[in-house]
Amino acid sequence: MNAPQDLPDPSDRQALLAWLEANRAKAPGHAPVRSLSEFSAAQGRRMKNALIHGQQSDVDRERQGPPRRSLSLALDGPPVRDHRIEASVLGGWLTALQTAVTSVAHALDDQRPTHDSGPVPREIQRATKLFSSAVFPSSYGMVLEEAPPEAQQELPDVAAGESLLDRAMSTLLDLTDRAESGDAAEDAVLAAALPLGRRAAGHLAQLTGVVADADAGVRLTWQSPHAGLRSSSLSSSGAQRCRETLRTADFAHRSDILTGIVVGGSKVRGTLEIEVPRRGVVTVRADREVTALLSAYANRTVLAEVMITTARSPLGREHHSYLLIDLDLAEG
Repeated sequence: MNAPQDLPDPSDRQALLAWLEANRAKAPGHAPVRSLSEFSAAQGRRMKNALIHGQQSDVDRERQGPPRRSLSLALDGPPVRDHRIEASVLGGWLTALQTAVTSVAHALDDQRPTHDSGPVPREIQRATKLFSSAVFPSSYGMVLEEAPPEAQQELPDVAAGESLLDRAMSTLLDLTDRAESGDAAEDAVLAAALPLGRRAAGHLAQLTGVVADADAGVRLTWQSPHAGLRSSSLSSSGAQRCRETLRTADFAHRSDILTGIVVGGSKVRGTLEIEVPRRGVVTVRADREVTALLSAYANRTVLAEVMITTARSPLGREHHSYLLIDLDLAEG
């Protein structure tokens, strides 16, 4: 520590600045900060790196434990001025985002056959709950973190690897990517939303409607120990396109029995591929109990009771999704 006689007179601004310059210690390659604007910019870069890219000290990592899943969102456009956003837009977006994520997660939960009626189970609500943790420099930036680990453990098979929240966020980013795919956006959006059912599609329409009505844009960055880092952007026009597609789509459901040969599938994606005469190969969503027995059904003829969801666009195009209800080997 410097002796008191080494310090300049605090009332002498020039002497104080000269003393700070002479005693400033910076690591090699780091230019000294010489103004408030430079200091603000440096702090902003440090905060953004820490929040988005996970650049933390070893002490911080030990204190906080394993890395947490997080969503960084950056909103821009007319509702944002001087890094501040209209409260009604931010509140509407956060509410719609949480509802959409929970609804999509419920639709993706392969332990339940239907997702368009009844309340979302409490364990899914808790496991997909998002918490605001910080803001970062942007037009307006915010970081949302996953629920505490104990909430995730309420669901089976999510403690390690991909969680239900990972799957929901991946689906949401798929949708925003497809909404920006130009002339093919309508079909792409319907294909992404169709397996989720009418309720989840309605919540996604509300979410994109917040962005469209505010004439805003949003960039989403999802960071996960399982999925790594993934980003997607949604413009006001893309949000409007997505909302109108989901609002005007006509969803219909019917049950059917498919007779065919099991030719493939995926335990990871929870799918079964059945080759049906005159239909070709049909991809059917199935729960883990079935996909775990893929080898037992492979190349054998089965009777598959399925729920078929059909979405019709205003232009008359149809998209189909198949959900397995029951599966038996065909006799003989």
